[in-house]
Amino acid sequence: MINTLSIKDLENITGVKAHTIRTWEKRYSIFAPKRTPTNIRYYNHDDLKKLLNLVSVLNNGMKISKASALSYEDLNLKIEELEKQSNDAAKTVLINDLIIATHTCDNKLFETVYQKSIDNYGTEETIETVISPLLVKIGLMWTINKSNPSHEHFTSQLVRQKLFSAINSLPFIQSQNRYVLFLPETEFHEIGLLYSYYILRKENYECIYLGANVPIADVQECCINTNAENIICSFTMFRSKKRIDAYLDNLIKIFKDCKILVHGLPDTYKTIYKNSNIHFISTIVDLKNNC
Repeated sequence: MINTLSIKDLENITGVKAHTIRTWEKRYSIFAPKRTPTNIRYYNHDDLKKLLNLVSVLNNGMKISKASALSYEDLNLKIEELEKQSNDAAKTVLINDLIIATHTCDNKLFETVYQKSIDNYGTEETIETVISPLLVKIGLMWTINKSNPSHEHFTSQLVRQKLFSAINSLPFIQSQNRYVLFLPETEFHEIGLLYSYYILRKENYECIYLGANVPIADVQECCINTNAENIICSFTMFRSKKRIDAYLDNLIKIFKDCKILVHGLPDTYKTIYKNSNIHFISTIVDLKNNC
């Protein structure tokens, strides 16, 4: 059925176990789910929103017996109070609202919530503490079949648009210290790379952004043509250790005179390649420290 959620969907999105949801339904009447002809519960997005709000107030000390007795309006008022009391709680509310926007593919809601976060926290804090946790949650739900892939695509494309807009608002910088940014072939999830692009531009580095699914030969040609001496690439998909090792060894061979920054690999690689020109980064702080 369109626009319906199973109890397992609620569990996967909110983290509340299905048996706990059933208990709360029976004991506290938090929902009145409809049922299919075969007697299987199903829920709507208002139910999801209520459960996300309940989780927020429970995480801030309220008992389920009290929280379940709140009217819809009183629960929303309690959420507003939490937003004023704590930045963490306020960001959780933003993430919850973006989850709803994602699952309903609601452009207007997404835009409203995103802009609210930008107004309150700015671009960097929004990306790192609101959007990043959102994408992790949506991505995890998607990769283990807990969510429709269209949800991930809906949100990731909107975030890409926001990042490009933020990047385009920055002044163009020309310098001798140039960075070429790319994703290897068969890699397409570029939000992390785009954010690195934004950070480097903001730090006044000249950047050449090649995007996703780029052959090494194209990166090599770009570096030769632009005299770029720094490259950044990111891995977002699982690859065997053999394939990763071969790729990194090829990078070292081709770009022996460049600084190579690589994101998305385990920390064990830092030890394996400690005497090479590859630097492995895990965070934005790592990126800034290595530039």
